Formats: sequence, structure tokens, C-alpha cells
Amino acid sequence: MGERERTIWVDGELRPWPEATLHVLSQTAQRGTLIFDTLPVFAGPDGPRALGLAEHVRRFFESARLIDMELTAGFDEVIAGIGSTLRANRGAEVVKLSGYYPGISPDLLPIDRHASVAIAAYARADLELEGQARPSRPARLRIADAPKLPSSVLSPQLKIAAGYTRAAVETRRARAEGFDDVLFLDLEGQLAESSTQSFFAVLDDALWTAPDGTVLAGVTRRVVIDLARAAGIEVRQRALRARELESTREAFLTGTTIGVWPVALIGSRAYPDPLPGPVTARLAAHFERLVRGEDRELSERWLQAV
Repeated sequence: MGERERTIWVDGELRPWPEATLHVLSQTAQRGTLIFDTLPVFAGPDGPRALGLAEHVRRFFESARLIDMELTAGFDEVIAGIGSTLRANRGAEVVKLSGYYPGISPDLLPIDRHASVAIAAYARADLELEGQARPSRPARLRIADAPKLPSSVLSPQLKIAAGYTRAAVETRRARAEGFDDVLFLDLEGQLAESSTQSFFAVLDDALWTAPDGTVLAGVTRRVVIDLARAAGIEVRQRALRARELESTREAFLTGTTIGVWPVALIGSRAYPDPLPGPVTARLAAHFERLVRGEDRELSERWLQAV
């Protein structure tokens, strides 16, 4: 299906793709208050299956709660809307949920508190995005110039458009210098997360990642932690300081559209060949088996038919 053949679910009805628009003077466009969530879709024997369907939708509603946004659709209606949207958009690989204030508002707060919900389902080819989210090579990361905002300023669990402005600027600078993405440190100089992905490192035969509550509780991140524990790999949720990078043996990112992405370089720290390293390769292969439905226990837990 091409872009113009697809439809987008908006407040309970399917609209042609070109008609799912937002006024330039809407409160959301002017203030960046759109909340969102993105979930990957995989082909199954009985139709499309979403990875962490309920988890993604719950996180979407948590973002709404964090900014006091009252969505027009409830949890079950959004789940049903995802199903309707996927049936109307065959071959979709990604579902994008959006919550926003469509009403025109010149002030800081919306005049009309009506918050719409939109659900889009598309293949990356529709938007000519093949290869843009994840190059075929292992990732080259640049340490971000600015630290990650502390949770006292912006909750890491809030997926809101305005919250990603800094990440977009830092990523643009990184790519101009030949890197693929950035790695943020927190105010204490500890490794946190990438622009839109979770960060893992292998140190002392264990898998290290930032503690829950200090970074986004990524759904793919949680899947990979489950995979590691099932494989007998110890998972330590404690942030590493930047100077500890030299002691790490491997590193990788996880995210909705990238799965498990091995890291080749962080600043001046280059990981030796062969890449990916053994732990990363093992988890990436297990992740691919899971999304194909070949891990009876974990596939049943994380993949939901839609």
C-alpha cells in the first residue's frame, strides 16, 4: 500500500491519510504537547502481532496522566482501534499512537481540553524510511554535549514531542560529524540512554543498564532483560560512569524500530572486531527468534495478536 492508500484512525473513525491533519495554530502544534508511543508489528501465522501491545498502550496512557491530558478514547478502545487500523492498512510494520489538543489556542494552556487520539499504521517503505532508523553497520555514538534532563525536571517516562527537541538537535550534530546517534550522560556523568533508544554494556560478564526510573522504561529494553535472564546472563541495573566505558567489552542499543543494535564506537572508545560481540550476538539472535514466535514462553508473553 502507498501512503495515499492508507488510513489513520482518529477518535474512532478511519480517515484517509491526507485528511488526518492538525491546524498550525492548534495548542499542540504551538506548544509541543503531543504525546506518542510507537510499537512494532510482525507477521504471524494468524495475522499481525504486536510486540508488547498492552505495555505500549499503558505507557501511552501514563504519558497522558503525567501532563493531565484527558484522552477521548479509553484503554480498550485504543486496543480495538489498533486492530481496526492494522486491518485497514495491510503490510504495516509500525503503529504510531498520538494524543494531542487539536483546538486552536493562542495561550499556554488549551482553551478546549478535548484531546484527540490518532492511530497510524504503516510500512517503512511508505515513508521512504528504509535504513534511516538503523544503518546496516554497528552504531557509532557521540557523547552528547548537554546532559540528560533530570527526572525532577522531565519524567523519563513522559513521551511528549517537546521533550525530544534536545535529542533531535544533538543527533543532528552527531550525524554531521559522522556518528549515527548520541549517548546522553546524566548530571552525575553516568551513562543514561541514547536519543530514542536504551543503552546496555557488558562488563565483568554481566549486562549493565541504567536503573529503572532514571531512563525511559523501554518495552524492547524489558524484553532484552528477560532474554538475558533466560539465558543465564546476570543483569545489573546500575548506571556506569563515562570513565568506566574503557572497561566494557561490548555495548548495544535497543528500541522499537531497531531491535538490538550493536555499538562499534562511543566517543573515542572503539570496540574490537568481531562485531557484534558474543553477548550482543546471542541476545540479538534470541530477539529475532522471539519476534518470529519461536520462543514458546517469551513469544507468548511479549507478542500479542491484533
